[in-house]
Amino acid sequence: MGRPHIEFIESASVPLEACEDAPFAGTRRRLLSADDENGAATAIVAFPAGWSARTQAIGRPIEIFGLRGALEVDGARIGPGCYAYLPPTAEGRTLAAGAGAEALVMLEPEQDPGAPEPICVIDTTQGRWQPPGLDADVPPGILIKLLRVDPVAQDWTWVAATVPGWEEQRAEIHPTVEECLMLRGDILLGERGVMTAGSYFWRPPNVHHGPMYCRNGGLFFFRTKGGGMDVTWEDVPNWRELVEAYAGSEPYYAGQLDG
Repeated sequence: MGRPHIEFIESASVPLEACEDAPFAGTRRRLLSADDENGAATAIVAFPAGWSARTQAIGRPIEIFGLRGALEVDGARIGPGCYAYLPPTAEGRTLAAGAGAEALVMLEPEQDPGAPEPICVIDTTQGRWQPPGLDADVPPGILIKLLRVDPVAQDWTWVAATVPGWEEQRAEIHPTVEECLMLRGDILLGERGVMTAGSYFWRPPNVHHGPMYCRNGGLFFFRTKGGGMDVTWEDVPNWRELVEAYAGSEPYYAGQLDG
């Protein structure tokens, strides 16, 4: 079956379960999506205070995005907003969460560790935002920080931010898998509904989604699988009604002047 289409779920509603699988045995997780053929999975993992582990050989690449607290992996600190790529290793790793932590953890299919590679850690709260860099007519008001491009598959990992009022009138279509955890803000995805902080999807190729509108702006963690981020569009005849209904459903200032 592989990994099913998930469009979209609220991560807080996913049951919290004990994780006994290496290298994160002794933690608890919300399993967001999983591939029953190759064992790849994405989960929000809660690391209790004082947790630590010395793993044996890890044959899976691991991507981590810090949400709360801080992890240490072979001495590298992964705090809130930090992204880490952990290549497979034959030597094992030391992992620890002194005061407890929570992170988005993505396990990839097993592969040959090959020559030892260093852990890559990027603090996404630092550095400049950049245009998406796509050969496409992307509406202004969206910026990204590209974190990793797989040297073989050309898969992307990145964070994106949109300004309040960002709008895409068309439906997007991508030829690759698209995965996303929304970190802050909101976005209308046409008739699919509204994503807010904690909303998650795993979307297979060629799924139409849109129009889109961010009422308050948004911050997102994204990945593709099967290549980079390419996009084409299709018109949505009723886009204006969908966007205007959502855009006008909350005032700019919600305070009370009477009193």
